[in-house]
Amino acid sequence: MHRLANALVEAGHNLTCYTFSPRPDDAVYEHVQLHYRTHFTVLRKFIPAVAFARLNLDSYDIIHFHGDDYLAQGRANRFRTFYGSALFEALHAHRWKKLVYQALFYLLEWASLLHGGHRIGISKATRRALPFIHTVIPCGVPTPAYTPGLRKTEQPSILFIGDLHSRKRGIDVIAAFEALRQRKMSDCTLTIIGPETVSGKNITSLQWISKQEIIDEYRQAWVYCMASSYEGFGVPVLEAMACGTAVVAVRNAGVGEIITHKYNGLLCSQPQLYTSLYQALNNEALRKRLVANGLSTAAKFTSARMAAQYERIYRLHTGKWQ
Repeated sequence: MHRLANALVEAGHNLTCYTFSPRPDDAVYEHVQLHYRTHFTVLRKFIPAVAFARLNLDSYDIIHFHGDDYLAQGRANRFRTFYGSALFEALHAHRWKKLVYQALFYLLEWASLLHGGHRIGISKATRRALPFIHTVIPCGVPTPAYTPGLRKTEQPSILFIGDLHSRKRGIDVIAAFEALRQRKMSDCTLTIIGPETVSGKNITSLQWISKQEIIDEYRQAWVYCMASSYEGFGVPVLEAMACGTAVVAVRNAGVGEIITHKYNGLLCSQPQLYTSLYQALNNEALRKRLVANGLSTAAKFTSARMAAQYERIYRLHTGKWQ
């Protein structure tokens, strides 16, 4: 949402964002921060919907929700983007509490669908879970922030972003890396950016680093690895491609809409992760081809292109922003 808002302002529009998140340092839009005013976790899940429903939005040409709009009134100038679906989050949950929680929010997503306005999904997979979505507009990556820059590491290197035991399946990346290091490439390194601290030979564990530091990690790595069982779309894959890094990903609904196997990345099953990582790291010609085609792919998914698609549907469905 932040990337879309910045791109729309850069295209010449006035935009105000109401959010419970602090203002990002690079935000160029008007920012109004709302507050939870409670520490109870359960209540904090529902407060945004109540707060958004109470906002006076009559002065705006376009009202665009990015979640928690199931209590807000229906409007002709109302738009809602669904970033994946809680249905798939529930199906890929590792704990029963998570399953129940996501199943509840899947019902609330349907409540949002019934409020009218224009509904957008970020992928075809999102539309399969929420069939009343009108339009699919993929997420975008801001350029030139995400571009190739730093030299690659001297030794073969893998980057993973995410936690270990959720649908991100970082534990599978570690297992594949350990097998790779012990059998084929003893000098290979793995960098993990995520909430948990991970230790091990040739493993670097990073938490709470800046956006620029994350971009630098993308730029230096030989391969970015995504092992998720589910992604609504797979933005980190595009970020890695834009930074000139080859991608290896376990097949899932989201990345299948970005990666063409052996063209701009390698797709594999979870048991094939070790073999695919070795193939990408060991074959320089293949890796260079994946990088070149990945850069071409990422150029089709910029934040500016995403904003232009939203501008078109705003004009089409409201007659505004001529």
